[in-house]
Order: sequence, then C-alpha cells, then structure tokens
Amino acid sequence: MSKARAYTNIALIKYWGKSDPLWNLPTTGSIGLTLDQLYTETSAKINDDLKQDYFMLNGQKTQNLKVMKVMNFLRDLTGDRHFVEIFSENHVPTAAGLASSASGFAALAMAASQAFGLSLDRKELSTIARLGSGSASRSVFGGFSIWHAGHDHDSSFAESILDPLNFDIRVIDILADKSTKKISSSQGMQLAQSAPNYAAWCSNSQKQIDDMLAAIANSDLEKIGLIAEKNALAMHELNRTAIQAFDYFTQNTRDIIAATKKLYNSGTLAFATIDAGPNVKVITNSENQSTVIETLKNYGEILVQKAGPGVTNV
Repeated sequence: MSKARAYTNIALIKYWGKSDPLWNLPTTGSIGLTLDQLYTETSAKINDDLKQDYFMLNGQKTQNLKVMKVMNFLRDLTGDRHFVEIFSENHVPTAAGLASSASGFAALAMAASQAFGLSLDRKELSTIARLGSGSASRSVFGGFSIWHAGHDHDSSFAESILDPLNFDIRVIDILADKSTKKISSSQGMQLAQSAPNYAAWCSNSQKQIDDMLAAIANSDLEKIGLIAEKNALAMHELNRTAIQAFDYFTQNTRDIIAATKKLYNSGTLAFATIDAGPNVKVITNSENQSTVIETLKNYGEILVQKAGPGVTNV
C-alpha cells in the first residue's frame, strides 16, 4: 500500500477556462503557492478481488468520475488492468473554494502511481494530478509553482519556481462560508468563457504571469499581492458578464475585500484574492499579520497559513 499527503495551494495567477476538457488543458498558465495547513491524505492498494475501483472519501464509499479518469489513465500507462482500493481523508472543506480537489488529486497521483509500481518525477506526477484537477498539478510542488498551459498531455505540466521560500509571506483565510458551492469550478469555467472580455483576460494573464515571476524573483511581496488581487477580481468579473451570469461573491466577500483595500490604503501590506467560492484569502506577511487579523476577525473563522511542502509519502 502507498500513502501520500498533499496540501492545498492558492492560485496567485488564476486559470479559469479549458482549451481541452478531455485532457484538462487550461486556456492560460497559472502560478500558485502551496500552503501548510489544509491537506488530503490518500492511500492506494491493488486488490485482486475487485471488479472496479473502490473509493472511500472521508469514510463514505463514493463514485467519482475524475478519480476513475486518473485510474484508467494509470492502467493504460502501465498495462496493468487491476483495480485499486483508495481511501482518502480530506482535511479541507469540500467544494467550498478552498482547493480541496488540488490537495486530493495531488495525493491520489502519488499514491495511485506508486500502487501500480511507478516511480515518477514531480513533473510527471503533475500531469497525472492535472487529469483530476488542474490546480492539483501545482499542489505536487512546495512553495511557488507555475503550471504551463501546454497544448497536449505531456506539455501541460507544473514545475517549482521557489521552494523553499527566501522571504516572509502569510496567507490568511477568512472562512466565512464552508457550504458546498452551487456552481462547480468546472461549470463556472465553462460559463465564464462566454464573457465578452474573456479573450482579453487570457491575453493579459500572460503578462501578469511574467510580472508575477519577476516579483517572486525579487521577493517583492507588495507587487505579488497587487498582481494577485487584480488577477482575481478580473477573473470574477468574467463570471458576472458571462451569457449565463453568476457570482461566487456574497456580501461578506465584498465587505472583506473592501476592508482589505482600506488596510492597504492605510499602509498595511494586505491583498485579497478569491478562488472559485465566496471565501477571501488575504496575502500579507508576519509583520502585518496581527493588524489584518484584528481587522477581519469578525467576518469569519481565521486561518493563518505559511508556505507549505509538496506532495510526500506518509
């Protein structure tokens, strides 16, 4: 039996749309930061008696088409037609915009590939994790990573940018809403691609990737935060201008964003970013952490995270 642990990551430059849904190829590249508190542990073991894969998530047997997709790929890759017992414990609120699928499929990629006798490098693991969840390709790596959009399975992979980090960064999650979102990330991306500004958003994303890489190389937290905030707000605007418009934001989301901007305008390093859900994450550092917490503590449960490790065996 193989067992792996992977952590969630925050997308600083988002991917929001697929050029090839079958292979889960994105329309743009993305940059993420793996964090150190929310994680998934997954074990995988071949069972000769099984007639299909057996998947347990948080103690409940379930069927998941994306898990089946990863397992079928591994069977095709190895020529081994056996089925696998998979037990996954998700220490992340599921489908709440907190990247539970990122940690889940990064852990599955390592555990399941090892169950089939494969010893893959992290680049290869990132392509397998991507089949289940695009952001999972980044959770394979610790610290900052970049996921290259690519044009086929082999060219769409993630790689490390900076791990371990050599500068101070904190991500403060304000967990105001842990409920399951009504529109999944996959559905949201599909709808957003109908927005009139979608092509311009994709074009601008590449410039933001270049700017973010420079900011990371220079350990420039302010630029990292400003770029991430602008990218996230533009992504969510696509949702509101789609043909079938929708919005992950609640009033609480908007209030936290406004409070965070007020903090920055008053001299505190604080920058909001929001993935596919209502919960806001604030990028800051240890010096400004207490000020951010004091300002935002009444909006929801506070979780402070540092940069975290890549996927590992446990």
